[in-house]
Amino acid sequence: MKSKDKRNISDHLNEYDFKKLKIKFLNKDEIKIFSTLCQDGIFSIDEIIYNKSDKILIATFSRFCWEFVEKKIKNETFYRVVSGIRICNVNKITYTNKDKINSSKFINLLSVDYDKNELTLNFSLDVTIKLFIEKIEIYLDDLDMPWPTGKKPMHK
Repeated sequence: MKSKDKRNISDHLNEYDFKKLKIKFLNKDEIKIFSTLCQDGIFSIDEIIYNKSDKILIATFSRFCWEFVEKKIKNETFYRVVSGIRICNVNKITYTNKDKINSSKFINLLSVDYDKNELTLNFSLDVTIKLFIEKIEIYLDDLDMPWPTGKKPMHK
């Protein structure tokens, strides 16, 4: 922990306060929830993998824990957690501005949209990953315990 982040340990979540998310999303309305939970996630392009033969996209990322913002612990402490997503039934993937990804190893997920079997992941740097899917089947799993951060993503 950085010196400016030193706080009384009781000000932080402990393992009993944190319930790992393990959620399955199966319809269009649930995509909004998925988008909200993953918004401001930090992705490494090296950890976004599409397995064409299995029709699955998997990724690990640093998820901002929006679910704790309302229940914020003292001293403006927020949390991130390593999470994984698995998107099934993916027939094809296209990228917009993929060349910008190579200039920055990390991209932030801004939102997720769904329209007529097209799931679009909108990232910073004007990067999009469009997945053409047969049906909605998405899994979000927290993989570890969260860690504190003093930084809350800012939205304009």
